[in-house]
Amino acid sequence: MIEKINELIDEAIKDGAFPGANYCLVAGGKVYTGCLGNRSLYPEKEPNSPDTLYDLASVTKVVCTTTAVMLLLESGRIRLYDPVANYLPEFRHKNILIWDLLTHSSGLPADIPRAARLKSREETLDKIWMFDPVYEKNAKIVYSDIGFILLGLTVEAASGMALDVFARENIFKPLEMNDTGYNPRDKARCAPTEERRDEIYDGYLRGDVHDEKAYILGGVAGHAGLFSTAADLVHFIEMILNGGVFRGRRFLSEPTVDLLFRPQVEMRTGVSLDCNRRGLGWILQGSYPSAGDLASPETIMHTGFTGTNIFIDKTNNVGFALLTNRVHPTRANLKIIPFRSKLGNYIISHFYHRRKNGNQKV
Repeated sequence: MIEKINELIDEAIKDGAFPGANYCLVAGGKVYTGCLGNRSLYPEKEPNSPDTLYDLASVTKVVCTTTAVMLLLESGRIRLYDPVANYLPEFRHKNILIWDLLTHSSGLPADIPRAARLKSREETLDKIWMFDPVYEKNAKIVYSDIGFILLGLTVEAASGMALDVFARENIFKPLEMNDTGYNPRDKARCAPTEERRDEIYDGYLRGDVHDEKAYILGGVAGHAGLFSTAADLVHFIEMILNGGVFRGRRFLSEPTVDLLFRPQVEMRTGVSLDCNRRGLGWILQGSYPSAGDLASPETIMHTGFTGTNIFIDKTNNVGFALLTNRVHPTRANLKIIPFRSKLGNYIISHFYHRRKNGNQKV
């Protein structure tokens, strides 16, 4: 069955969906990994390797920032319904809560217009402080990088540590994710992303974050900037599937892990019973799921603009991460969007391992 996963990914590479891919699959307590294709096509072709570091893009939001918020919640340092302004006095909107940012329902806009033209961290933060809501709070779901930039800053204020340091000491070290972090030192191991030629950067981005806002913020932000390997993400997935325990050590409490799978907001479209549904940070199984159509309602997932995605299905005891650089050489390539759902369907149907009712297929 694992050979079919390799076959499907190889077909996508040949179709030009992405240059190469690394993946990890955790199913029924077993771990499978794979490495295919090239990590670089330009300026030179370079074979992929299992230790390739991929720019996780918005998968940063859940692996790093949401997890950091949960750790601070458990330690009594914050609560979900605290106003963001309690921690960031520069933030003017006293009614916007941490919960609002985590559920993408704060009313804040999605992005900073013309982000590639930002010249400094100071300019970027000034713009963020000045933004007004563009819709009524909690009236709808609007995916917002700005909200998660604010969450990263909130983690720093509540912990008294820089976000990258907090994540390294409290998430990546305990989970033995030794190759995961911001601003990787060994750029030669990194899969290059897009070619960028402007006043800020000239050449193919490699080891520098692809997202323009995270780049100008110094590579460290709550919404993007994390680099990781498939092997490291195995540890994160195992911890969630084990109810917060990693290699016999408690990392998150069971109530915290349960909370991650609990729906918080949803937005319906027409007559469909599938809807845009979100938990805290994570996307939950709903319409157009990146985990595929067969994933259970107890599935958390997220995607990254560069070509990454992760999903964890608690009912079926399956977790999967696919790391690609589909933006290499250009972001115009969108073939990965339908592919990852089709791949998810194959994974769930062939690797599910039901723990609740005894049905097993692994």
